[in-house]
Amino acid sequence: MHTGANWPRHIAAAALLATAAGLFALPVCALESPPAWRELTEGTRARMHEMDEIIRDRDQARSYRNYLAIFADDVVAHGLLESGDTGIDGLREHYRPVFFELKDGVLLSDEVIVAGNMAAQRYHSMLYLAGEFDGVAGQSQPVFLRGQTFFRFDDDGRIAERWSNHDHGYRLGQLLGPQGRAEGDRIARELNGPGLSEAEIHARLEGLTHAFNRMEAPAERDREFFGVFDKNVRVHGLDNVPAGLADLQQQLRELWTAVPDLRLTVNAPLSAWSMGAFRWRALGSQRKLYRDREPDLRPVSLQGECILRFNNQGRIVEIWLNTAPIEFDHAH
Repeated sequence: MHTGANWPRHIAAAALLATAAGLFALPVCALESPPAWRELTEGTRARMHEMDEIIRDRDQARSYRNYLAIFADDVVAHGLLESGDTGIDGLREHYRPVFFELKDGVLLSDEVIVAGNMAAQRYHSMLYLAGEFDGVAGQSQPVFLRGQTFFRFDDDGRIAERWSNHDHGYRLGQLLGPQGRAEGDRIARELNGPGLSEAEIHARLEGLTHAFNRMEAPAERDREFFGVFDKNVRVHGLDNVPAGLADLQQQLRELWTAVPDLRLTVNAPLSAWSMGAFRWRALGSQRKLYRDREPDLRPVSLQGECILRFNNQGRIVEIWLNTAPIEFDHAH
């Protein structure tokens, strides 16, 4: 297992590869993310896996120390404490009771969505009360935690920004009963972010999927799908520098023209702080010439991961894409 001290070397190598590839990159084909971006993405995925392993270390003091080393010195950690401290000191205060008043915890990542230097995680964990936690003292009482967290990693592979969507009501309901559940829900409303709620994010992701799949009405599909985006949206993952709405429109319109029955399926949606994430797959058949490839009426498949950020009006203002190479003649 790598400790926090190993992180900068690993992610810095990925960042250097990304920079070098960006200087000499050829034009990007379709929605496929360029190799350097996928390299950076997999480096971030590895950091997420290492974070889980650090937390699982049975030596609580070492685990606590190495976990804090994951975060940048100037980290901004949204949604931690009612005191409002979002820096490294707030993280120390927030996690000390988790590491020392609970024991035998195993962090399980139910979903991890990654694109570039961004990651989103849905997790749950079972621990045992071994002291005082949330005002409750006990020994060996099981406590179950769950929530969602989004991360932005810096060039050194440390967490520069973090957005939490913890289920405080679920935790406090176990420890304090119905009154605790109500108090936890109140805390969640204060700490889990301003802007769009989790339900509103899920509704917008469903709307985006519905618009994409309006293959029977191409003009309406184009209008409805791109109407969800802010005109100044920043798009990451099409090439090695941020692209914009026009770039995304050009690539999708070209693909829709060649594969007009392309249908999007979205899985594992996550949400926190007006941000959404999901894993996706699209399947269709090639009907027209596409990038010098003659149509053959065979299945065409794309898949990838996506993280996006909405403004308060529900429009997408930033999107990170991790798209695998397109597969032609894909029978499944």
